[in-house]
This record gives sequence, C-alpha cells and structure tokens, in this order.
Amino acid sequence: MKKPKNSKIAPQEIAQASAQTLIPSATELTKEEFSALELEVAWLHWRSDFRKAVVGSGQLRAPWRNIFEADAIFCLIAHRWLTATPITLKEVATYLSEFTTEATISRHIDDMEYAGMLKRTKDPADNRRLLLVPTERLLLVGRSFLQGRIAVMKKNGFTSSGAPNE
Repeated sequence: MKKPKNSKIAPQEIAQASAQTLIPSATELTKEEFSALELEVAWLHWRSDFRKAVVGSGQLRAPWRNIFEADAIFCLIAHRWLTATPITLKEVATYLSEFTTEATISRHIDDMEYAGMLKRTKDPADNRRLLLVPTERLLLVGRSFLQGRIAVMKKNGFTSSGAPNE
C-alpha cells in the first residue's frame, strides 16, 4: 500500500487507491500512526461516557442529534469567545458547511440554548447580528470535556508545551 507523504491527501490519491479489503498482517502503520489510532479509540470510549453524563443531567430537551457536530459547535463558540471574537450561527454554519447544513446547525444551537449551554445576544456593533455566547454551564461541561481529552492524550504520551495564560 502506498503511504501518503504527509497529512494532506489529494482526491486523486484516494481515487487511485485500491478498494480491496486489507489483510491485517500485511497492514503496516508506524508506531506514531498506531498510537494516534489508539488515542482516537480511547477518546471515543471516554466521549461515550461523557455523553451519558451530559444526557443524564436532564438538561437536554433531547440528546443532540450528532454529538460530533455538537462538539465542533461548542469548540468553535468557546474558542471564539476566549479569543474575544464571538461567533454567529452563520459563521458556525460556514465552518461546518462540508459536514452538515445550516438548518442542522440551527437545530443544534436551539437545543444548546434550551439546555442553558449558550445564549444568543445582540452584537453591540451591529444589532442585526446575534452572537453565540457561552454560559457558566458550558464552561463547566467544556472544562470537564477538555480535562478528559487531556487525560486520554497524556495516557497515550502527549505532553503540553504550556497554556497561553502561563
């Protein structure tokens, strides 16, 4: 099997690759590649338990439609808030346009607002825009999420170079 030269893969490389079933004993991954795969599987296990806790809190009208979409939305909202550039629903939808529709993002945002994870507030610079602003509840859930991710990463050899506020 031809290995990609870097993490970017061209569409033609995908099209040219064989669609035949792999033989496990003939499949070679580097130690780093296998570690990354183990990390993703460990994270999926942790994420499943985390989802059960969030759903079990009773704060959700209904469990989020797609937890990976919800994670991406939460991460975008939190990151933009922490970098002093709050984000709008339209901007979130633009970020995720390759994965889902604006209508789906809107339904996620409605659910998240109902659950008390975020608020829609008028942009002081432009009253026509509504900014998605995290709440204390999202901070609590988000911090737990990040600490879990860090724990899984450390268990798999990750070391931090330090936080931006240190």
